[in-house]
Amino acid sequence: MRLKKLDLPAWRFYFAATWALCVLLLEAAPPLGQSQNATDYATAEEAAIRERVVQRAQQMLSVPYKFGGTTPTGFDCAGLVFFLYREQGFNIPHGVSALRPHLRLTKTPRKGDVVFFLNDNGVVGHVGIYVDSEKFIHAPRTGFRVRYDYFSNPYWKKNFVEFRTVF
Repeated sequence: MRLKKLDLPAWRFYFAATWALCVLLLEAAPPLGQSQNATDYATAEEAAIRERVVQRAQQMLSVPYKFGGTTPTGFDCAGLVFFLYREQGFNIPHGVSALRPHLRLTKTPRKGDVVFFLNDNGVVGHVGIYVDSEKFIHAPRTGFRVRYDYFSNPYWKKNFVEFRTVF
């Protein structure tokens, strides 16, 4: 088998193409000691959003429960979640059954995730904002105010369903 010589125009083309590829790769590479991984930026922004959601939820403590409420004058459970994430620019629906399929199931909850519970009828009908492994913030029901509750409480332990995230 005999190798064929490349003619001069073809050789120039391959050389130019290789050179252009090298330049593109060098431009795309991060400077030494720095990472430009897109998930690094997303994770930092995500952490900031999560922190703002929980801080804002804490500011809503003691706001009265109001069926269908989505403002600081009164919230229902899904209205609180709706309000907190809407403020961060997320377009999520109001209502537990409408909200659930819009969020991604997670086995490792993080600050700001949404926790789902069964209601007294045995259907998924209540949500809150995950704060940490011990507690969450929610709007319980008529006659109560937005408050912290604890996963160790037998009622919430028995009725826990899952954690979901907007991220």
